[in-house]
Amino acid sequence: MKRKLFIIATLFAMTAGAQNVDMNNQELMRLQQQSETRVKNQQKRLSPYDTNSRGKALNPMLPDCRDVSKFQTKDQGTIRISYAFNAQNIAAPKTYDDLQRLEIGKKFVKYYGYYVYEADSIATAELKEMNRIMHSNMPFPDEGLSMSINGKHQGWSRYLFSEFFKDLSKNELIEYSRMPEALQSYECYYTEPTPKQNWQIMGETKTIVGYQCQKATCSFRGRNYTAWFAVDIPLCYGPWKFCGLPGLILEVYDDKKEYVFECVGIEQPQHGFSIILLDNYKTYRKTTRTELDRTLKRICENYYQITGMTNVVNKQLRPYNPMELK
Repeated sequence: MKRKLFIIATLFAMTAGAQNVDMNNQELMRLQQQSETRVKNQQKRLSPYDTNSRGKALNPMLPDCRDVSKFQTKDQGTIRISYAFNAQNIAAPKTYDDLQRLEIGKKFVKYYGYYVYEADSIATAELKEMNRIMHSNMPFPDEGLSMSINGKHQGWSRYLFSEFFKDLSKNELIEYSRMPEALQSYECYYTEPTPKQNWQIMGETKTIVGYQCQKATCSFRGRNYTAWFAVDIPLCYGPWKFCGLPGLILEVYDDKKEYVFECVGIEQPQHGFSIILLDNYKTYRKTTRTELDRTLKRICENYYQITGMTNVVNKQLRPYNPMELK
């Protein structure tokens, strides 16, 4: 199950022999060079197959890329907020674990990892471009297209690969949980009433991306949080599951600073944008939040045993440390 180096190289390998591919074709070479350059510019990833990672705690492996060209438009968004997730340096995006997006419409609110969506989108666009060049209709291969994501996080994490939808008419939240490599059959979703935090609003203020923000604190599912909300943006939403303050939450973190969300930009496109739900989720099985947490704990603690990866060099895994401790 050794990882492929880059997307276009994989596609060349798939098509070689199956069709008369002219490797001197300028368009194909340009596409391959773009893919190679992008991968060279990305941070080196730890792999359980690499002896250099021996003794280092790893996360479960990244899933393969997926086709994001098929989706339903659920709503028209009016405002999009970008958050740095666990940034070492807020001015340097490559030091984030992820760049995440909150999209707000009249009917739905969506929260997701942008670096992951970006990687999927690049794979989808390159496969589409390959098909155009070769006059073919090749689908995503069963063996998968390897994923590389920007940011410092190594491997898979629930907080990069889950997507959250709030249905405002039903006051419900849905989490779609995308699993690590080789565990696609475990992918699932659950629905719960939109969680509420019992915020205590404080008098302290500070400025974030040009907006004056006020401090609030709460305890939520086993962790203590501090949030800063923009008093001049009267929207009661925030990153992840946070909501319920009289202003948009622009920063929030737990008291151990293990999970930190910091706003780095706010967009209000003149003509709005589509809030989409990917067709991939139609294959996800329904579960509950507590059952998903049990499943993820087992995966994070026994990933290589569950997947049967007996040929890896390093099976050491990071401890399971969820945001919701209860």
